[in-house]
Amino acid sequence: MKVTGLQVFWMILIMEVGMTLVMTLTPGVQAAKQDLWIAILVAGLFTLLITFLVTNVTLLYPGQNLIELSQTILGKWIGKAVIVVYLVQWYTIIPIVLRQFADVINIMIMPETPKWAIMLIMVLLFSYATYSNGIVTISRCSEILGPIIILMIILVLLSSVNNIRLASLLPVYADSGALNIIRGSLPSASYLGHSVEYLMLAAFLYQPRKGTPYAYWATIVSTLVVTVALAMAIATIGINLTPTLWYPFFEMTRKISLFGFVENLDPLTIVTWVASVFIKLAVYMFITAYGTAQFLGIPKWRPLVIVLAPIMLWFALIPRNVTEATTNYLMNYWVPFVLPVNMIGLPLLLLIVGKLRLRAQA
Repeated sequence: MKVTGLQVFWMILIMEVGMTLVMTLTPGVQAAKQDLWIAILVAGLFTLLITFLVTNVTLLYPGQNLIELSQTILGKWIGKAVIVVYLVQWYTIIPIVLRQFADVINIMIMPETPKWAIMLIMVLLFSYATYSNGIVTISRCSEILGPIIILMIILVLLSSVNNIRLASLLPVYADSGALNIIRGSLPSASYLGHSVEYLMLAAFLYQPRKGTPYAYWATIVSTLVVTVALAMAIATIGINLTPTLWYPFFEMTRKISLFGFVENLDPLTIVTWVASVFIKLAVYMFITAYGTAQFLGIPKWRPLVIVLAPIMLWFALIPRNVTEATTNYLMNYWVPFVLPVNMIGLPLLLLIVGKLRLRAQA
């Protein structure tokens, strides 16, 4: 299974953009207020740091993925402990994203449809894509869906220009300050930090040593798109109303009215959301099944997809409401643990120890 650098670019970009637009605006604006656009730029710096760490780790032993790298650099037992930390991340994020997807669809367009039915359809889709040809199928879907997603976002933003009130973005910095801006950047940084999955994806590149620029560009483009989109959402909805809404970016599209008859363009954002979630879940299902198989020494990883799919669906039904599925997971696990440990701390540890080991062997 091999992929190109451009395909990796689209996979990382899609994983970062779609979820960040929908899930991080409300918690971010509660902290940074109208300065959220500054907070997103700060989040972009965090993400560039993550990208720097993970790309340099993969360059130590090109062709090895995270499961192999951890044990090569840290030894068998410590390496396995590191892998377990990442497996916890992968096994928890799939049911949470699946539930967030169902909540959005249920609230926005299909309130009478049972959540389990919405999730079942998505589980069948991304499980089939993963099982059919693994990362190759997912990467080809990303290459097709990625430009469509970006085009949809651009269309929504252009259509919203006449609703913008720039006064909603003022005053700059005075109402929030540096500490609140940093606090507001953390939710977005944790979602934009999906470049950490490059630790698994780089090994599948045709030329693992030449994938670094694609990871950086995915991070940069994602940050710019999210910054503009969320700034426009605040400028459209207003700083007072935005923190009270679950999905402000969707609400922004409902205010669009062009030429007196073009209205309600929220289907464009729904398409963007569904495509983004599909790719994100497929990528995570692949690295979870493939990584688990490698970790446990199972020769074939595909049967794990069949085993994991119903388990993930069952776990996705556990949260009782939107708050448990979104806010609690984000603020109690993803931001305080995954961001500093999985995205920054462990890649930094692997990079330092790996360089010291190579220097000792030279």
